[in-house]
Amino acid sequence: MIELLTQANDNRIPPAEWQRLLGKLPPDLREAVARYRRWQDRQATVLGKLLACRIAETATGEQPSLSDLRADEYRRPYWPQLPDFDFNISHTAGMVICCGAVGAGRVGIDVERVGEVDVTEFRRVFTEAEYGYLTSLADPASEFYRLWTRKEAVMKADGRGFYLDPSGIDCLAERVRIDGDLYTVRSLELGLNYAAHLAKRDRA
Repeated sequence: MIELLTQANDNRIPPAEWQRLLGKLPPDLREAVARYRRWQDRQATVLGKLLACRIAETATGEQPSLSDLRADEYRRPYWPQLPDFDFNISHTAGMVICCGAVGAGRVGIDVERVGEVDVTEFRRVFTEAEYGYLTSLADPASEFYRLWTRKEAVMKADGRGFYLDPSGIDCLAERVRIDGDLYTVRSLELGLNYAAHLAKRDRA
């Protein structure tokens, strides 16, 4: 079973509580967080990592340390001591979300806050069919975010993320194919202001 956790990120965390949360991070991760200019990004990074720890403990019964977190060749984080556990984090304005599972293979998640968008500015990230569909709509904004979160969730479940070319991955169908592998994508209901999807590779 895939576990999901969300955390609001609308307001700045009070200083004392922020220092307490930072204290849960190893020095190198605290330094990385400090490099972000916006407090929203700093908080999202910390909250996402702490959500991953909570899901890992629930799913595995073990309490992993963020000091043990590593990244693979595609910069995807993992815990070497939890080889059957996979997780993924996404954040957008006002929200952080994390998914994780044991024995499900790689999982991917993406969330975006829905707003106005000029679809023509994103032509290069969609297939011909996707772009044609979006530009045929009178008001493509909400469908843009639905389609984009499907695409990014699948790319993250593949494991390569943006090392893949998003314009070569068609996400109009119920199931999405990448290099011969099929992915099931599920819509997440997080409120009218958000679009979100969860993806996992189908078992062979």
